[in-house]
Amino acid sequence: MLFVGCDWSDKWLDFAVLDSAGTVVAERRITYADSPDPVAEYMTVLAPLARRWRSAITGIEDTNILFARALTEAGMAVVHVDPTRAARHRSALGIAKSDRADAKTIAGMVRSGVHRPVVESSPDAQALRAIAHAHRAAVADRVKGVHALRAALTRIWPTAASAWPTRIGGLRGPQARAVIAAAPGPRAASRLTRACLADLLRQAGRTRTVDAEAERLHLAFCRPVMLLDPRVEDAESVRIKDLVAVLDRAVSRTTALEGELQTYYGRHRFHAATAGIPGIGPILGAHLLAEIGDRPMERFGSGRSLAAYAGVAPITWASGTTTRVAFRRASSVHLRSTLHAAGFSMAMHSPGAQDYYRRRRDAGDAHATAVRKLGRRLVLCLYHCMTTGLPYDDAIAFAYDPGEPGAPVLRRSGPLDPDEIAHASEFLASTGATVVAVAKNLGVSTQTIYRHVLGRPRTA
Repeated sequence: MLFVGCDWSDKWLDFAVLDSAGTVVAERRITYADSPDPVAEYMTVLAPLARRWRSAITGIEDTNILFARALTEAGMAVVHVDPTRAARHRSALGIAKSDRADAKTIAGMVRSGVHRPVVESSPDAQALRAIAHAHRAAVADRVKGVHALRAALTRIWPTAASAWPTRIGGLRGPQARAVIAAAPGPRAASRLTRACLADLLRQAGRTRTVDAEAERLHLAFCRPVMLLDPRVEDAESVRIKDLVAVLDRAVSRTTALEGELQTYYGRHRFHAATAGIPGIGPILGAHLLAEIGDRPMERFGSGRSLAAYAGVAPITWASGTTTRVAFRRASSVHLRSTLHAAGFSMAMHSPGAQDYYRRRRDAGDAHATAVRKLGRRLVLCLYHCMTTGLPYDDAIAFAYDPGEPGAPVLRRSGPLDPDEIAHASEFLASTGATVVAVAKNLGVSTQTIYRHVLGRPRTA
């Protein structure tokens, strides 16, 4: 039996081979630039060492690198060695830090059984994970682009930074990007006519109340504002126009990757398990399955282990009469953030989750703590559904009978309270009042006024 320890870097790979007695039988460095196929060269070194060289166990600190994945595809056994434990082991033995020494240390840990098996998901699950990570990066770039554009506008033109409300996308919306790209400075915006603004809004996809929105923007851009020297403003306008172009590309990337994400999400083995959970749409469901994979039983072994991996299971420290419960930080950051968003969404769409969240809040938990506990309940239920094949049932997940009196029901707070509805009705009864003016005064959409105040759907 052979035990191999690999220490990798960006340019080369060092590995040491031990036999069953712990004797070093081979050492080699593979330089990527000199070897077109490091896996083939690696096997060439192992072949003369033992009759059953293909049963050699290879330990490596990062099993996601291309060499480790290609080695697994070639049928070799690959295990994961924790880099922190390897560093502590080397320090305890008093071994100086070097690539060759690290390879020997890892090989010794593999021989001693200080490693974890690598459970690979199916190709469909691995493909979903790759697309999900690309989508997450694109969303981060989009958020960064919005913040950079807002900061640049605040420097020379604060009016534009707050001209578009968040309910229509804010600065990320196509209307804002189209107008700012055409007029990236206050002087240029003040020269835009109502007709030009209306054309820009139509090109950005707006179809309703175009003239009213153009009038609103025209009045906002014509107000007196603080102005810089024209040369400085022109330079700042060039910068803003470039930031808008960057944001356009980030939005296009995110939109394209969302379509790809939904396609790969539909191919996942447990697509139906997440699709039936209230509040979990295709984006959140895809990110959940991307981090969990499609072999949860082999990878985690239990729902509690999955909850610990996700960072939603607390750590209890006890010494004598002192007991302390702490937040688990050593976890998957991606899965933890996804569960936070999923738990918050479930509290808005699931009767059981909403009741559970309210009970935790009434018990004194902070919002983040209540959402984290809700995420733990979600991940335990999801693990049970994935391992048993049963569909998600909200009543079973939160232990209530929908037919009994007092069972949790979904409570949605309306966009307007009774006092605001009464105030809006009185305002509309006055002469010259318009729905657009009432909606602007209350900070809601005109559709909300038509539906909740006038009690009728909006006409086209």
